[in-house]
Formats: sequence, structure tokens, C-alpha cells
Amino acid sequence: MPTIRVFVPLHVSGIWVAHYSSDPLRTGSTGAGLNVSSYLVSEVRPGPCRVVLNEREVLREPSLRACREAGVSVETRAVSPVELGKGFGLSAALLMSHCIGLYVLAEKPLTKALQLAHVLEVEHGTGLGDVVAEWIGGFEVRVEPGAPGVGRAYRIIPRTRVDLVVAELGGFESTASMLSRIPPEVYRLGSELLERVVETEDLQVFFESARMFTSMVFDYAEARRALEGAKGVVGYYLKKSALVVWAERDRVLDVLEVLWKAGIKAKWATISPMGVSVVYPAQPPQKGEPADKGKAS
Repeated sequence: MPTIRVFVPLHVSGIWVAHYSSDPLRTGSTGAGLNVSSYLVSEVRPGPCRVVLNEREVLREPSLRACREAGVSVETRAVSPVELGKGFGLSAALLMSHCIGLYVLAEKPLTKALQLAHVLEVEHGTGLGDVVAEWIGGFEVRVEPGAPGVGRAYRIIPRTRVDLVVAELGGFESTASMLSRIPPEVYRLGSELLERVVETEDLQVFFESARMFTSMVFDYAEARRALEGAKGVVGYYLKKSALVVWAERDRVLDVLEVLWKAGIKAKWATISPMGVSVVYPAQPPQKGEPADKGKAS
């Protein structure tokens, strides 16, 4: 198999309510979040079974298990603007890229690759809803927990253009650690807030609800200090170290400069117009066919 390329938008969940089942395909989360126009880019080719992120091997146990499940072996080499454990859904993006490459090589359905990535996330404690969220892309809402093809989620199209500033604050926390300290009353609030988002399909309501929910889970002190004095902030929320700011169109640079002066890594973004994208290599032309014939998705 020649090299395939996989593009996955990074995802910052704003509301999540964990749902556990004896079946990992039905374990997951309901909630809502934003896929941003900042991407994990992976190249997958036959080779030793491993996932390499920014030149460092990661997720060794789930990547090896994926190869065993598929019955083939690939090497996934990926580049990302952020690292694991920062709140951007990166483990899901990596495992999806790896599993997609495996299942293309094994000539098996891609839905099964996505489901395997979800199961690996659940069983290794690295996530609950990011696989289905990143697969859909955009401003996503998850209304029934579970893997792609099992749970139910959809995309909301914002009514206006949305300018975001995406920043990475300090600190690290594993998903398993974060989930272990969320009490039932916070999830009850999350369910109520999710209902508001579903009823209104309004981005402003989402930002308000996401900040209300995540302020029960994370310390906003650094985010408030960082944004002090920033003009044109419509709304913002925080997940782990991931800060997503909705800025007025003519104030994006002002917000960026405030964060840069505070020593915070930040960039302009918008809501990703796509979910996962797979680019297959061009196939050699058959006799009598044009030389540029290829296959892409």
C-alpha cells in the first residue's frame, strides 16, 4: 500500500456527559464541542506497528492492539501543533488515522476502523466522544453516546462567520484523571445545558453553556488573567489547557496580541468546515486511460 494521508480537525469539547456500558461501542458521551481549523496531519504506510507524533512514539499499547485486530501492520507518522493531554482530542485523531490506514490496507470497511478507534479510546481511558465528534467535524452535538454507526451525533451550521482564537495554556491532565473527578451533579448540569444547545442550535448559547459547565471542572484563573484587557471577546471556554475564544472579526489581532504578550501560544482559527479527510495515493493509469487518473476521497 502506498502512503495515504489523513487530516483530522482538532476538537475541543465544551459539554460532555459520560455514559458507561458493558459494551465499549455504546460507552461514550453526549455533549457538544467545536472542531477547529487546526489539524493533525498523518501519513500512514506499511511498516513497523507504531504511532509517531512530532517525532516521538506515543500510544504504544492501543496502536499495537489495533494492528493485531486488523491483522496487518502500518506506521503512522503525524504532525500536530499541540501535544497529548492538552484538551484538543489528539489521541482520538491519532488512533483514527492509525486505524483508517490499517483498514485500508486490510481492505475492510472504514466504519469498522472508526469503531475500533473509539473502543481503544474507551478501553485505554483516553476519551469518550472525540472520535465521533472529529469524524463529523464542525460545531457538533452528540445526542446518543457511542461509536460512529452506534451513537448519534450531528453538525450545526453557524448562522454567521465565526472567528476564533485558539490558545494553549500551561499544564497537563490525562482524560482518565479528569473524568474521575467529575461528580454526578456536574453531569446533571451538563445534561441541562446540552438541552439548551439542542433546542436553540445557537453558537452564543453554546459558548455560554460550555463556559458554565467547564468552570465546574477547570480553574479559569489563568484564562481570565490572560484575557484581561482584551477587546472584542464574544465568548470563551476552557477544556484542560485548550482555550477557545470567539472574537469579533475586526478584533482578532487584538486578542492574539494580548495572549502573545502574556506568553501564551495562540493562533487564529475558525470552525473546521470538514471532519476527517482521507487522501488516497494516485493509482497508475490503466492502458488507454489519462495519466492523471487517480483516486481521492
